[in-house]
Amino acid sequence: MSEFIVRLKGKQDEIIDNLVNEGYFNTKSEVIRAGILELYNKYFDNVTKEEVELVHKATKVEMKKLKDSKTKLSSLDDLKKKYEIN
Repeated sequence: MSEFIVRLKGKQDEIIDNLVNEGYFNTKSEVIRAGILELYNKYFDNVTKEEVELVHKATKVEMKKLKDSKTKLSSLDDLKKKYEIN
């Protein structure tokens, strides 16, 4: 476990105080921990390495099925025209 000292002032300090005073969190430390988790979720989207690998494998399988069939594939430009997307 790591310990940090964080000094906040102004708006950031007010926001944390408000979140604790309004009962959303019990302590300022909880606010900081929740903020770190939100940042992680924002930038890493909670997608695990295993999920990414499964998507890649499934994509390969589906692409092989398409290539082996006689289904005509459309280009992006053709699809945009067909569905009237600019």
